[in-house]
Amino acid sequence: MKSTIELFHRLYDHLPPLFPQDIADKMCHVIEHLEKDPSVTLEDIEKTMVVFGYEVWPYNEAFREFLSLAEGKVGEHFLLPRLSATMQERYHEFKVYGGTLRDLHSGRPAEFFSREDLSELCIALVDAQKDMREYTTREVLGLSRSKYLARVEEFKIVLEGIKDKLEELRKFADEEQDHPQLANEIRERVRVFEHGLCDLAPSCDYEGVCQSMDFFTGRKHDLNRLRGLHVPMSIDFYSVR
Repeated sequence: MKSTIELFHRLYDHLPPLFPQDIADKMCHVIEHLEKDPSVTLEDIEKTMVVFGYEVWPYNEAFREFLSLAEGKVGEHFLLPRLSATMQERYHEFKVYGGTLRDLHSGRPAEFFSREDLSELCIALVDAQKDMREYTTREVLGLSRSKYLARVEEFKIVLEGIKDKLEELRKFADEEQDHPQLANEIRERVRVFEHGLCDLAPSCDYEGVCQSMDFFTGRKHDLNRLRGLHVPMSIDFYSVR
């Protein structure tokens, strides 16, 4: 439970630029209340985070896009000065073999760099990422402000579509009478998607939510078919001529 509160703090401490201040203030107040309330449960904390996740998600997604674009343009400018001369050479070799700056955040570098190299890279990447976030924040507060806010509005529209699809999944689960386990699976999938809105799980996307409806519809058909296979066949021998 303590770790979930810490994630809530992290969500608040890393609110994206231009996020409404009144909602941020409410979030701060709620976190303080949850920390002081001895009766609060893990489920209470997660549900509260999801409520704010619906508010934060469009801003986070827009900011991540701008952060990714900035990393592609000036990321090396922030990373290379933090590397030793030897590591700079190794990094350039990595690029010759097809590696990219973005690959450094994945598991791919483990195949190329030594453990000592990775240790230096990890420290440099963390520091460079902080600078990249500050740089991107200045961008969206300045020259890119209108583009950023327009992207936030577009993600709000996407979020409305996600809400509708999640509501369809909930209704599907509530109406499922024949396969209780399937209903539980659907509810768990909805839970994971909502947790993705507030960084308790990987960020959700509209396509993934839509695919879930098709997936569970197919699962229901399969379960119905298998259920029929277990029904004993009844033959009325007296009616056989």
